[in-house]
Amino acid sequence: MATRDITVHHHHLSAGRHLYPGLIFARFIHTFEDYVGGYQELSPLASLPPEFFVLLHVAVLILLVAAIPSVAAGRRWALALAKVWAILEILNGTSHIMIQFFEWGSYYPGFFTAPLLVLFGGALGRSLRR
Repeated sequence: MATRDITVHHHHLSAGRHLYPGLIFARFIHTFEDYVGGYQELSPLASLPPEFFVLLHVAVLILLVAAIPSVAAGRRWALALAKVWAILEILNGTSHIMIQFFEWGSYYPGFFTAPLLVLFGGALGRSLRR
């Protein structure tokens, strides 16, 4: 069985270099909207102190920001992280949008910035596909 070449084409990597920080920025403003909107009271982590919600999201953002140079350099592990993160953000954004439509009468925290996660996640995922 031959091994499959998983090289990322130069034009895809170039787009990914620019889209990855954009996805992180979208994640930051989405987390801010979640917190201000009271998402931490609705989440499965509601029994934990609100500080835990903040610390958890700050830790994730630090991890993602720390990977920016490695994504820009095209390191395999960083590109894999970027792909996985793009998928997770698409799912996260889509879930916020769908919950908002199911709970039509009231605002669901994170709804306004959820489209940014879907857009940046989709664009990044597309740019880094094999």
